[in-house]
Amino acid sequence: MTATASPLVLSARDLRMPVWVIVWLSISAFIQTYDACYVLLGSLSHVGGPLAGFWPGHVFYATFDHRYGTVDSFGSAQSWANLLEVIFIVWALVHAKKWSGVVVALIVTVATFWKTVLYFLVEISSGLEMTRQSLERGDLVGFLMVAVLPNLFWIVFPLAVVLTLGRQVYRVGRSAAVQLESA
Repeated sequence: MTATASPLVLSARDLRMPVWVIVWLSISAFIQTYDACYVLLGSLSHVGGPLAGFWPGHVFYATFDHRYGTVDSFGSAQSWANLLEVIFIVWALVHAKKWSGVVVALIVTVATFWKTVLYFLVEISSGLEMTRQSLERGDLVGFLMVAVLPNLFWIVFPLAVVLTLGRQVYRVGRSAAVQLESA
């Protein structure tokens, strides 16, 4: 071992997912599945559709974000991505007490974060094409409280998970590197 490298002490906790991340991923998987079903079922789940009663919040949200009130190719693509993310989230949750679960959770949460950032960037780049009508009718508070604030959770929470699991992966990786150097 070199004089500058001190071994990092790892606990079993370092190799498994923190409980709060498990809770977030579980909630996220449910919401993403629910959301994707609303979007992908289209006219069946939207206003006037026979299944609209299962998504009252989405029907209301669609009055602020028309991407949710119409069949939109970007919204559909995002919903298919949600379902793929859910598959990986479920895999990570099944393996939450293993190192592989931590790594997969980190990867899928990075995807969730950037998918949400991309959703915002598409909307901003389009000149608020899908949400502008709420501003045009003078409903700034509604726009902020319904169209913006809830979506920020999909940036803030995934970012917190990425930072937490990223530090964890770094710590374990650094410990492994130190052990390899000393061998």
